[in-house]
Amino acid sequence: MRAVRAVCFDLDDTLFDHRGSARTGVRRFLGRLGVDVDEVVLAEWSRAEGEQYERWRTGEIDFAEQRRERLRIVLPPLGVALPADEAGLDALFDDYLAAYRGTWRVFPDVAPLLRSLRRRGYRIGLLTNGSEAQQLDKLARTGLDAAFDAVCISEQIGVQKPDPRAFTLLAERLGVDPEACLFVGDDPERDVAGARRAGMRAVLVDRADPGAPDLATVVETALDAG
Repeated sequence: MRAVRAVCFDLDDTLFDHRGSARTGVRRFLGRLGVDVDEVVLAEWSRAEGEQYERWRTGEIDFAEQRRERLRIVLPPLGVALPADEAGLDALFDDYLAAYRGTWRVFPDVAPLLRSLRRRGYRIGLLTNGSEAQQLDKLARTGLDAAFDAVCISEQIGVQKPDPRAFTLLAERLGVDPEACLFVGDDPERDVAGARRAGMRAVLVDRADPGAPDLATVVETALDAG
C-alpha cells in the first residue's frame, strides 16, 4: 500500500457548514415572508433541496430550475403566493441566497487541520459537486480560496461525484496517484464509495452526530493506519 501523499476533501458539510448556514438562512428568509419556521418547515426545505439538487446533478433540470422548484414545493403549502414568472421566482430565491450567504462559515476545526497537513508536507485537494460560481464564492468568503493545491468543481470539470473520473482528475491535478490519496467526506456513496472506486483511501466524517469523531481525529486515524 502506497504512503498517503495527498489529503482531499469534500466541501459542503465536511469543511463548510452548509446545513447550519442553510437552516439559519431559511429562518431569516421565510421569517421575512411571515412564516413561522419550525423544525417541520426546515425539514421540508431540506428535503426539497436534496430532491431538486439531485435532479440537477443527474441532468434532468438546470441549476436555476432546481432553485425555482424548491420554491414551488415549499412556499404554497405555507401560504406564500409565488411570483407568476421565472424572473420573479429567481428574484425571490435571491432573497434566500442573500440570507444564506450572510451566514456562511467553515467548521472551527478546519483551518488548524489544513495548516497542520500543509506543515507536514501533504498535498491538499478539494472535490465538490455544485455550481462553479457558488462554490468558488464559498471558498473566497470563508478564506479557503488559498488552502488547496487543486480544486475540482463538478460544473467546471464536467463530471460529478460519485463518478470515479472526478476523483481521478483531482489526483492528476495534485500530481499524485489515486492510491496515494486519502479522501474525506460526509456522504457514504458520493464521497467514500466514489473515492474508493477510483483507488483512493476514503473515510467518512459525520458532522450531524455530536458524538461522532471530529474531523482531525478522522483524518489522523486514517493517516496513522497507513
